[in-house]
Amino acid sequence: MRLRPRALGLAALAVSSCLVAGAAAPASAAPGDVDLKAAAVQRVSGAGRVETAVAAAASFAGGKADAVVIARSDNFADSLAAAPLASDKGGPLLLTSPGALQSQVADAIRDVLKPGGTVYLLGGTGALSAGVESSVRGLTGVGTVTRVSGANRYATAVAVAKLLPAAADVALVTGGNFPDGLAAGALMGVVDSSTNHSLGVVLLTNGGVMPQETIDYVNARGFATGGTVLAVGGQAVQAAGAVGGMIPVAGNSRYDTAAAVARLFTSKMFFTDATQLVGIATGENWPDALAGSALLAYGGGPLVLTKGQSLPDGSAEALRSLQSDARGAGAQVTQALIFGGSDVVSDGVAAQVTTALQ
Repeated sequence: MRLRPRALGLAALAVSSCLVAGAAAPASAAPGDVDLKAAAVQRVSGAGRVETAVAAAASFAGGKADAVVIARSDNFADSLAAAPLASDKGGPLLLTSPGALQSQVADAIRDVLKPGGTVYLLGGTGALSAGVESSVRGLTGVGTVTRVSGANRYATAVAVAKLLPAAADVALVTGGNFPDGLAAGALMGVVDSSTNHSLGVVLLTNGGVMPQETIDYVNARGFATGGTVLAVGGQAVQAAGAVGGMIPVAGNSRYDTAAAVARLFTSKMFFTDATQLVGIATGENWPDALAGSALLAYGGGPLVLTKGQSLPDGSAEALRSLQSDARGAGAQVTQALIFGGSDVVSDGVAAQVTTALQ
């Protein structure tokens, strides 16, 4: 299948949008005439997790989003499956506190959502309160508000998947931690040009055990016979051992696993063309990577994880592989987005990213 890359409106990313020292401005290169120094490394960040998600959403500024997905800002459980939903529905993923819709989030919804657009709330009222829902419904321009929830995190992921009936593939990830799911979400959320929908969904395991909700839905959708089943991370591989045709994607660490997922963008397993976009986020916390995962899925690029002060070797090698693959196709990686400020992902890491993409 072919990627359906969609422009991210980088000029709108006004928060920390300066190029990292040493990176050149992006250039449009014709096939066979690639500017080897054209990869631009750019930060997408705000004062905190909510503001960083708002900064990522600014790509849709001016009413370009058909929908907005909102998740709670203090826990990742309900949002691990969210990136494919946000990408498929054509909008960003925003975070807010469970008890109230924060003003900057309300402003972002007003700015990005097309008149009459849909807002999806992830989780029950314990995740996003009735007050949050009421505030969203009261915003001018909001059309439909849809709550997407289940009895637990596993059932909520299934509820998200049901909103993506065109998806043929599935990534199974542990629901007990965040890194594997966020890397997988960027891949599963990429829109296939032949369907104009996200190519897959993300479903959750209970560590090394397959929850009944997940296995029932995997079987009901026929992912193992009609598509691809990825088990991302060691725990998911253990849990998914009984799923027919399962493909394990796991490394020795969260960084290596995310790098392995990123390299699927070069493996031709899913795509016949090369990505020209990559994203980098801390592997030590989830909010920046969550907003990044959704935006990268929309733009058609992978999420690579890093330590705060140093880019792991596997992550650097994944970036080099992505660039080599792109150049082999007569293109190149021209956009590298770092999610989070320099206190989260240091300027030293940004410089290492620049070097890896040269």
